[in-house]
Amino acid sequence: TQQAFADMAEMAGYMGEAEYSRRCMDIAEQLKKDINTRFWAPAFRSYADFIGTTAQTLTLIDDAIVRADTLGKPWAVAELEQTRKQIAKLPADQKQGQVVHHNWVVNTPMETGVADTAKALAALATGSRFVNPFGMFVTGIDRDDSAGSDEGSFAARKKTFTYVGAVMTLPTGVQAIAEANYGRPEESLDYLRRMTRSFGYALPGSMYEVSPDFGMIVQAWNVYALATPIVEHYFGIRPRAFDRAVELHPLMPAHWTDVSLERVIVGDNELSVYKTTEAANGQVFRVLQKDPEWKIAFFWPDSSDLVLLNGQPARIVPQEHGWRLDLTGAENRLEIR
Repeated sequence: TQQAFADMAEMAGYMGEAEYSRRCMDIAEQLKKDINTRFWAPAFRSYADFIGTTAQTLTLIDDAIVRADTLGKPWAVAELEQTRKQIAKLPADQKQGQVVHHNWVVNTPMETGVADTAKALAALATGSRFVNPFGMFVTGIDRDDSAGSDEGSFAARKKTFTYVGAVMTLPTGVQAIAEANYGRPEESLDYLRRMTRSFGYALPGSMYEVSPDFGMIVQAWNVYALATPIVEHYFGIRPRAFDRAVELHPLMPAHWTDVSLERVIVGDNELSVYKTTEAANGQVFRVLQKDPEWKIAFFWPDSSDLVLLNGQPARIVPQEHGWRLDLTGAENRLEIR
């Protein structure tokens, strides 16, 4: 919802509806503030599953204890019982953010980028506990000590359809995007590697929604989970097709020394980005586009001793973090040393 209002504000501004844009942005900013205050649970280093009264929370904790005990998750039972003791000390009608199930939705403030950096890094570390070799658990309390090495079939253990105990491509992709949002491409790529372990595991050429082999076989979020980190973050392609412009914010894993993403369609244009690491020339980017009239802005997050554009010293524009370089024409070569 917060992201929707922020996007609406930008769209309204572009359409010349200044007052409506301001109203939407005011709501977006207030929601961002609420997410970082009312929904933050410092004791758990996590955003809350929900906001509720003490009485409501105790009921949910009791239900969660039964669930965890039935599934044989002693660590979750112990954590929930300790949480219950702390919550029971509060007034029955007191409302606050609560963490009970460690559901994947607590990571969406990082996915959308609204989380404060310090909170985001703490919450990402907390979220990294709830994984198995295929990715993120939908509900964190379903994890157990065997999860770290569990590479077996999920379907073989189920007689009827259920999401209990599920690891899914959706929360795994959300976590990959969240890590990339806060400048952590290595951690982001780790989630993609986990997710792709289920590629072809039971469905040739694709992945089930529940990893590795359960649930539905057609999910839009599979391509969202894989493509968004790679396209928008590692290669950093941020299209503004309505303005016939593209921003590039590359942030690649360290070992990606010779990679490319080719023929990305943006509006009526087509973009290709090539990156190599050369001993003599440092990091080299080649940016090609079909329509030379489009504007491309290249952003780099760090200071650089030397930046060459097509063999000549570049006129970079300092930014709060790093610099920007405006590109023109159909093909450009950048050397960053």
